[in-house]
Amino acid sequence: MTTSEIAIAEKLNQFTRECTGGKYCLKLLRVFGEHPYARFSRLALAHLLDLSSGRLNIEIVLRYLIDKGMVRTYIENNIHLYSLTEDGSLNSLALDTAKLGWREWQLVVRQIYPSPTQ
Repeated sequence: MTTSEIAIAEKLNQFTRECTGGKYCLKLLRVFGEHPYARFSRLALAHLLDLSSGRLNIEIVLRYLIDKGMVRTYIENNIHLYSLTEDGSLNSLALDTAKLGWREWQLVVRQIYPSPTQ
């Protein structure tokens, strides 16, 4: 991993330690970073994260990201929509996460959440 990837991994590690959702927090952050101008419904985000089994309430992760100021909430036609904040100091972690290639992303996730066999 390069120095910038290590720095991103350290920031993500610190960020996710506080989040109850763990890996889902990381995945959601990456989704918002990959689509910084999109607005997603709660159902769309649950499908993106494959939360159909109900293992985690998407509301927990969204509340954490909203409380951190990284995600904004909109209401359109009585539907709650969520998007990445436009504040550069708050959205930089999500945007940096989205810049990682798939291999680098996997290395970061393994570094933060090592498998039991490691």
